[in-house]
Amino acid sequence: MKVRRISLWMIVGAVLLSAVVPVMGQKIAIFVQAAAPVPTTDLELLQNYAQQHGAVITGMRVSSTAELMQAQRATNTYVGNTLSVEGIRRLASALDVDHIIIFRIVRWEDQLSFQPERSLLVLGATSFADNSLKLLLSPLGILLGLQKEAIVGLFATVFSPNGDVEFTTSVTSADQPFLSLLTADPLEAAKQAIDKALYQIAVTL
Repeated sequence: MKVRRISLWMIVGAVLLSAVVPVMGQKIAIFVQAAAPVPTTDLELLQNYAQQHGAVITGMRVSSTAELMQAQRATNTYVGNTLSVEGIRRLASALDVDHIIIFRIVRWEDQLSFQPERSLLVLGATSFADNSLKLLLSPLGILLGLQKEAIVGLFATVFSPNGDVEFTTSVTSADQPFLSLLTADPLEAAKQAIDKALYQIAVTL
């Protein structure tokens, strides 16, 4: 019985290793680019965010920012709005990666809207107050009716070392928290969009 149990666990362990090792052995490069007016500081934060979460979500090794910069300089190939197949091949070879992932942000905006029911709720609650209090609370009712929504859209493309497109997807995400007029942030919406795309990529790869 002991021999059978040991053999069974060895088989299970071998199966698990065969599934995990190929993924852990793979390496990816992630680039975050902007085709929309994204602040430079936010773009840098999103590059680091995508690399960190890419490693966690896909389970693969991820090229560092320094490696990406060095490879682009060494090959004189820079990831921008356009990138040739030959450019992808040169970068993949220089970075020694199995896949190159490019996130291109195409939408980065804030949208303001007015929710009259919120204002009416505040105004109705103060209808029995004296006139001086009404004057003080009326602007508050208007402010509570204002709502801001941060919306970010991106395209994600996965390339093979040969420059072939392995997978592509588009993701749109919105950030609309409580008190959104003060706290809605496109950066948070972009992080959500990157995570959504990474989960799709992880399943595909």
